[in-house]
Amino acid sequence: MNEYSNQKLTGYNNYKGLKYVMLHLKKYRFLRSTFISPNLGVLQKLQIYVDFLGCVIRYGAGINDYFQYNFYKRPTSERKNFIVGRKWIHIIKACNGQIRQELFDDKSRFNEIYFDYLGRDWIDIERCSYTQFTSFTDRHKKFIYKMKNGSGGNGIGLFEVNPSTNLKESYIFFKNKHVILEEILIQHKEIAKFNPSSVNTIRFVTIVRENRVFLMNAVFRMGNGVGCTDNFHHFGLAALIDIKTGTVYTPAVDKNNRKYKVHPLSGEQITGYVIPFWKEIVKKVQDAALVTPAVSYVGWDVAIKYDGTICIIEGNCASDPDIIQMPDQVGKWQEYKKVISKK
Repeated sequence: MNEYSNQKLTGYNNYKGLKYVMLHLKKYRFLRSTFISPNLGVLQKLQIYVDFLGCVIRYGAGINDYFQYNFYKRPTSERKNFIVGRKWIHIIKACNGQIRQELFDDKSRFNEIYFDYLGRDWIDIERCSYTQFTSFTDRHKKFIYKMKNGSGGNGIGLFEVNPSTNLKESYIFFKNKHVILEEILIQHKEIAKFNPSSVNTIRFVTIVRENRVFLMNAVFRMGNGVGCTDNFHHFGLAALIDIKTGTVYTPAVDKNNRKYKVHPLSGEQITGYVIPFWKEIVKKVQDAALVTPAVSYVGWDVAIKYDGTICIIEGNCASDPDIIQMPDQVGKWQEYKKVISKK
């Protein structure tokens, strides 16, 4: 199994029945081999499996939670502090009412509502005419396409118009793909230097209570030379940022908990790096969080354009807590519990 298949295996899926069971057994074996050892004895495997089942029952942990947070070697006093599956769902429902939110799950609707925060040109191909499409391609010979309901870095790609491109066929192709098209964001050189092939962003998690925005966690996300995104679940790297100063204070990690003080491809120093335009980023996120306060728990993906413009790429109303807990391996449940208890 190659690295791409492994990455896909550890992601989320909508399988049911026997296929769901088989996939999760495969995931369990892969993560046990990756995080612990591929050479365990029968008794060791049994002990780990019993412990895993206990964590599922007691804490509501999932397979990813158990291995990526090193539960297999943690005492109860530490395990209970991590936001795992059951607590994650509790946060979402306590803050947003339900897991699915069309405003955030549909990228076209999100772009309409948050147009003033985007900082880039875009069109919904399903709702635009051929003339509008060609006008967009005249302005942007190279652009990015995104599935409206895509997540986890999936359904995203680049397209370049050249003299041989049949625009009519391209128009029909994209219309059948149910995508939006966006201007490629040229990021600030200070951020691009980490991984030029992806737009490297800040994931900023906020919770709104009584029209007050609580800044929960901030994460510097970088691509790792695979594809055009920096998504943590799609080969990306993540490091925690001090919200007060904008300074990256942990090494970056990938989904296999490998740590990087410097970027593995560019060699740029990650730990200690100060994010530029930090005050402007904080202000942009605070303002965005109050546009739809009924959706209280959101992870905002923020980019910095070449000219310093702060752009919100998207909002994630079910932001996965792995990205805020894996870099420092410290559970964040008590911080979130305190905030969501406020009415």
